[in-house]
Amino acid sequence: MRYLVCTVDADPCPVGNVASLPFLETVDFTSLGITPETLLYVFGWGFAAVFGFWLIGFGTALAIAHIRKV
Repeated sequence: MRYLVCTVDADPCPVGNVASLPFLETVDFTSLGITPETLLYVFGWGFAAVFGFWLIGFGTALAIAHIRKV
């Protein structure tokens, strides 16, 4: 994805100083705090939440099935 940036610190940006750059060339993810460790941490929490709710639902279904048998 490309977007327009101003190459000088002026508002409004002069027409001759507008450049079209790819997104990944202008954003430094590590300065924003996005590192492989934080991504693993976030995805780990997300997986644990989904798996935990699945276990709660599965346990509830087993309990209801057992109660209906008795």
